[in-house]
Amino acid sequence: MHVWLFWRVIAIGLWLGALGVGMGSAGAAEGQTSPSKPAEKPWWQGSQAGITDRLLPPWTPVEAAEGQVKVWGRTYRFDGPLPMPTGVETRQKQVLAGPITLLAKAEGQEVRWTGGVCKLRERRPSMVRLQGQADSAYLQCEGAVTVEFDGMIRCELVLRPKQASVQLQELVLEMPMPAECGRYFHFYPGRWGSSYNSRALPPEGLKSEFKPFFWLGDQWRGLAWFSESDRNFFHPEGVQPIQVVRRDGQVVLRVLLISQPQKVSQSLEYTFGFQATPVKPDRPDAWDFRTVHMGAYDLDEAFLDQLAEAGVRTMCFHEHWTDIQAYPTTTHGEKLRRLAEACKKRNIQLLLYLGYEMSTIAPEWPDYHELCLVAPRAGGYKRSYQPVPDQTAYIVCYRSIWQDFIAAHLEKLLKEYPISGVYLDGTANPWGCRNTKHGCGYQRPDGSIGTTYPIFATRSMMKRIYTLVREHVPDGQVNVHQSTCMTIPTLAFATSYWDGEQLQGLKRPENLQEVMGILPLDAFRAEFMGKNWGVPAELLHYTSGPFKRSEAMAVALLHDVPVRPSSRKDLEELAKIWKLWDQFGRHEADWIPYWVEDARIKTNRPEIKVSMYNRPGKGLVAVVVNTSGQQVQAEVRLDLAALGHPKPLRARNVLTDAEVPMAEGRLQATLPSLGFVLFYAHGS
Repeated sequence: MHVWLFWRVIAIGLWLGALGVGMGSAGAAEGQTSPSKPAEKPWWQGSQAGITDRLLPPWTPVEAAEGQVKVWGRTYRFDGPLPMPTGVETRQKQVLAGPITLLAKAEGQEVRWTGGVCKLRERRPSMVRLQGQADSAYLQCEGAVTVEFDGMIRCELVLRPKQASVQLQELVLEMPMPAECGRYFHFYPGRWGSSYNSRALPPEGLKSEFKPFFWLGDQWRGLAWFSESDRNFFHPEGVQPIQVVRRDGQVVLRVLLISQPQKVSQSLEYTFGFQATPVKPDRPDAWDFRTVHMGAYDLDEAFLDQLAEAGVRTMCFHEHWTDIQAYPTTTHGEKLRRLAEACKKRNIQLLLYLGYEMSTIAPEWPDYHELCLVAPRAGGYKRSYQPVPDQTAYIVCYRSIWQDFIAAHLEKLLKEYPISGVYLDGTANPWGCRNTKHGCGYQRPDGSIGTTYPIFATRSMMKRIYTLVREHVPDGQVNVHQSTCMTIPTLAFATSYWDGEQLQGLKRPENLQEVMGILPLDAFRAEFMGKNWGVPAELLHYTSGPFKRSEAMAVALLHDVPVRPSSRKDLEELAKIWKLWDQFGRHEADWIPYWVEDARIKTNRPEIKVSMYNRPGKGLVAVVVNTSGQQVQAEVRLDLAALGHPKPLRARNVLTDAEVPMAEGRLQATLPSLGFVLFYAHGS
């Protein structure tokens, strides 16, 4: 986290410097707080702001019948003896190769489960509840299943011994998928400075220590399993409980719950979650939002006019909109109102920063930090630039009453100012926590406290934020900055996400091929593309990072992902692409990504990758990228007739506006390592 915080301060300095706002030394002393304490419960505690059981757009009502539940884009089956999914269909494809099951061995014998289909107990447009029970010779499994409108499944299982005590040798959850649907994995937590937690699944499979979230999928779809903790997991020292194995044409996620024999005389309780992706429609997407990170109180009308003329539709106002880090109120109310009204006049949506922290100068710090922070204390972001007082901010846990604090104040903000939503920094991350004061952590058999990853509480926070934003601004945004964290039960309520800061503190390698290795294409497809998740993606790039901006653009454009501009020069480049999309009609075109084998598109080298937007009769747009470690002469050959263009096309370079020779569908360009060119070919 320290690298993240360092580069965040640098980035803020660059933004503010470009706008003429200085960064200087300390204001008030760190830790300064209000001398008075609240005499009674504060107004925000117990707030119901954003709590609803209503169906939220753009999702569709949940449909249910015995043994089957349908949500937007997905169908779940529950027609086996265990109260867990037996079938999952998403994007018209089955991603389960068989039922999710519990393999068990008790008293030296394999457990064979029997039972009927899960029974429907409650049905509403926003959710359904099912009840199931499975039986065996030694164990009984009872389960309550909740399926919410975004496709999140919560399974609460209770395993009961059928005699005074049962020797349980093994208990394993298995989630089998067809091998072609389990090409990539992503897990949380990852590791700062790396994309190792998002990759193509190795031929030999994968073994890992406990991870609270694990997703398997391909470029278009996937299925996630999650558990807030490893409570009631029992293993010998050195056993890795998360395993992915290849077996009989399948990829199987195996979660080892018990691999060390246990004498079970009381119930064992487990709560698991599942969620198929993508979770919602892919429009609007990040290209439609057209986001810049340039909010400041001293922006003049002329500058805002320039942004609007360039095509900007969204402006994020970072942490400096308020003097207290990650605080949902400000003393600059009149300035905020003027800026918000000026943005609204130009059809620019203004998003205000909210984070995942509590500041040492927040009035609530003395009374609430011990109750609300994660334990052990984490974060420690130092904010020290004028005219903001010096302060340190630490990570909060949304299983605490800080969730009410954020929701109540956000509701007030949305009522008082014509803002259009929020930019959330790390808010969707279910940070590990052992703070028993608010219910996190659990006691292990040896008396130590285990870690909880509060996925359901963080999901509740995100759902409340999304609800509040959409109640006040029907097309409002919840733009989430996260890195290494695609926990889809929380991120489903983001309108888009901004990813990549975990890599920005790395030094640039001298070997150009190693530069590509920092963010390989398989990692991008797994984590950074968004299409397999159902949440639009943007790539984060800092000039101080290991990539040149042109290199970041090359990899991102190849995946239909924009790189958010951080300077006027960047904005000029993006404005040309935005203008192209308006002229071309991007949403009406077919996107043909580079990984699809298409006989109509050929290159002279395998390292030359081409992704194309094709609109028969209207033209095509192609991004051509050199993924090798050296400069090459790239050639692309297009079968124009087969692509639906019977007449000759003229081509131009979108960013330079130079005409590009194109004879019989053949395009050529000299590209450096990680270089790219964006062509637009049309008939007039």
